[in-house]
Amino acid sequence: MNSEQIAGMRDAHRILAEFKFDPCKLERGYANRTLHIDISTNQIESRVVTQQMKDLWIGGKGFDLWLMFQEINKDTKWDSPENTVCFSSGPLGGVTSFPGSGKTIVTAISPMTHSIMDCNVGGYFGPYLKFSGFDALCITGKAREDVVVYIDSVNNKVTIETAPKESLDAHLLTEELTELYADNELGKRNVAVVCAGSAAEHIRMAVLNFSFYDWRRQVPRIKQAGRGGIGRVFRDKKIKAIVVRKEQVNPAWSISSSKQASHFEGSICHDCSGVDELEEVKRIIAQWNADPEFVIEMMQDVQERERYISEKSIEEITQITRVPKATLYHIATFYKAFSLAPRGETVIEVCMGTACHVLGAQNILEAFERELGIKSGYTTADKKFSLESVRCLGCCSIAPVVKIGDDVIGNVQAKDVPGIIAGKRGATSNHSTIAYTEGGEIHA
Repeated sequence: MNSEQIAGMRDAHRILAEFKFDPCKLERGYANRTLHIDISTNQIESRVVTQQMKDLWIGGKGFDLWLMFQEINKDTKWDSPENTVCFSSGPLGGVTSFPGSGKTIVTAISPMTHSIMDCNVGGYFGPYLKFSGFDALCITGKAREDVVVYIDSVNNKVTIETAPKESLDAHLLTEELTELYADNELGKRNVAVVCAGSAAEHIRMAVLNFSFYDWRRQVPRIKQAGRGGIGRVFRDKKIKAIVVRKEQVNPAWSISSSKQASHFEGSICHDCSGVDELEEVKRIIAQWNADPEFVIEMMQDVQERERYISEKSIEEITQITRVPKATLYHIATFYKAFSLAPRGETVIEVCMGTACHVLGAQNILEAFERELGIKSGYTTADKKFSLESVRCLGCCSIAPVVKIGDDVIGNVQAKDVPGIIAGKRGATSNHSTIAYTEGGEIHA
């Protein structure tokens, strides 16, 4: 993101209200206070969590319901100012020992069902809200212009700010606000954003997007709270985003110094080889007229030419097409055809589907690992082969199945692997040429 653009956005902000709060320590999972914001009157206050609330409602969905009941009445509609959007993470929010503890429960009167609807979502917002010293956040009222609610636990203050220049697109807005409120690259890990895209202004089935910063991709990514159309309520209140920044307790570290580095090596985005590759990427983008509707096709062409998609390639496509980096990374990590690490000249795929698995696919995969000297998900040092396990190749009748480049080989056994590799290396052996019949038998 251009630093001048970020500075322009920051300068355009106007603070409508500011609330100072004292830091607090969590006690058995509770901060013992909730944060309430009325964006009609720009009032911000902290309220006490009573023992009765903890005993009867516990947290998460329970707290959301209890706090909503204090604000709404029998006549409240989804677009009424008093309709409350509540966020709570529960007493286990942010406890890394328990799966799912990073969830946030979001609750409001739904524009789709006209009843109270809740949704759970991942991302960092719930834990960061808890670490900031609040068990829940409740927002009521309607702003007169687009606003950002900023919860800053570094400086212990909450502000309501106008946000006239930021994008409405969820991916772009998340990137902009992460850049705007973080002090540095490390600080981006400590910022979480909640927002709804421009579609939320026009449809009732609209999601809320919750961010988390992907340190490997160096870009914020988002998860969705999609149940009930609460994103529509969010934008009806003219909230552009909620941002929370926690204390920077994450130490800086490098991949080379991490004991876990080997577990991530296969999925870390690698840098490109040089200027020639970037020129080729530009040519590919121009071939598709820099049309953002064809970024998948651009990525396919880059993948085919370079055998992987580099970090600089992602940046080049983003710069020219204006498609957010997070969107490109979603595509690159969703589709198996893409790789963010250099692939070998020949990709070996060992099918691990049910039919292949019961007939010894694991033994075949291990045989390839021994023969190539690499683990699944990696590439040989000479860049000749990449080894991958896949869920299904769709050839169950000739299981176990291996795909090498464009060749599909059926009825493979572990003992066949050395000959298969030798054949593909061009060695003179009984397996120098490989084919298969309809029955799946291997022939030299």
